[in-house]
Amino acid sequence: MNRKDREQIDHCCESIVSKIDLTKLLPKLLENKVYNRDDVNIPRWSKNLGAQNTVKDVLLTIKTRGPNAFKNLILSLRQSNHEDVADILEKQNNASTQANINQFTLFFKISFMQFLSFRQENLLDHHIYSDEFFSEPLIIEVCKATKFLDCEYDLIERYPMRSKPRGLVLIITNIYYELSYEKPRFSAKYDNNNLKKLFEEMGFIVVIYQNLTGQAMKDIIKEFSKRDDLNKVDSCFVIVTSHGMEDEESNTEIQGTDYHIASRQANYEKVLCTEVCDYFTAEACPQLAEKPKIFIFQLCRGKKKQNGVIHSRITTDSCAMKSTNEANIEIPRIQTIRNYSDMLIVQSTLPGYVSYRDSKTGSWFIQILCKIFMKHAHENHVQDLFNMIDAELKNLRTTNHECQTSSVQSLGFNKHCYLNPGLFMES
Repeated sequence: MNRKDREQIDHCCESIVSKIDLTKLLPKLLENKVYNRDDVNIPRWSKNLGAQNTVKDVLLTIKTRGPNAFKNLILSLRQSNHEDVADILEKQNNASTQANINQFTLFFKISFMQFLSFRQENLLDHHIYSDEFFSEPLIIEVCKATKFLDCEYDLIERYPMRSKPRGLVLIITNIYYELSYEKPRFSAKYDNNNLKKLFEEMGFIVVIYQNLTGQAMKDIIKEFSKRDDLNKVDSCFVIVTSHGMEDEESNTEIQGTDYHIASRQANYEKVLCTEVCDYFTAEACPQLAEKPKIFIFQLCRGKKKQNGVIHSRITTDSCAMKSTNEANIEIPRIQTIRNYSDMLIVQSTLPGYVSYRDSKTGSWFIQILCKIFMKHAHENHVQDLFNMIDAELKNLRTTNHECQTSSVQSLGFNKHCYLNPGLFMES
């Protein structure tokens, strides 16, 4: 940082400290690379973000953070609604410059790489409050494809993806539960609305159900898997957002709206994620045989919480295992297809772990999914999209440094799937 900018911070520091809300500014400083997320000062500052001494320390330390630190401080101030402080530091208020910054602010309004100031409402709900994570619900604007990417390929084949509609999407969103044991998932309505708009803009038919009991979920999913119009489309998505848990056999269970600890002893119908997929095997759903079927589950899979780990880069050396001789495989003359194939099973979190949700704007995972799909599905295949989603998810933390890792399981999903959003063959 040049001497003039350092002197400006020193000169203004005392007068601006009381005007700064660090819970709003610090995430932007991290986002704009003024500070790195592993900066040694972050844990100390985050313990008392409201103290003026903390604010002062953050400001003065910026002077040691490189030639672009002052410029990015000003940007961070404007993005976090500290316009008056930015003006004091800049000693001017250029209207045209401000217009450009406002556009930049809008672009980053749904930023995912933030240091989050969260508190957890209830251990069983895993419902997270935040004033900083997504200032408002995501605005869906899909980038449409301009050419089909499902034709030429080198080593890996590509699924045909040109039907109109492109596919069918079943979305089940459980918000309200019949018994008080499970708290309402109020912000799940944003996930539901975002997913609906996302897939409709990409050219899919979307079927939505809300607040289903365990038995109703099974009935609806089975009925959906029998639809005749699945014959006419190139793909299918099944998306469930709900409370969830890990059962006694370590299976992921979706909790219907009639779920209660006591009800499991009576008439409650248990629903496992694996059972959902079973409705779409080649035998159970021949209409979708050899077509991509993608299952997305936004729910807790247990009560464990994953903590971020401070680490150095570690490498290990290991010897490659010798390959064993493969037995000769006789190819049958009758052509058959595998029952479990062309399936991608996506979980928002790991087995046994919780899945986080913001109280105002929806779940971490679904918000990132909608953002990545709307911006990148026109030029990237589905598996790359889910890699990009997890790459953003890894940056999110609660105040207790808890984090989340998504999981993607491929069952014979061995071709690239380009969705070609919004692009259709001319009739």
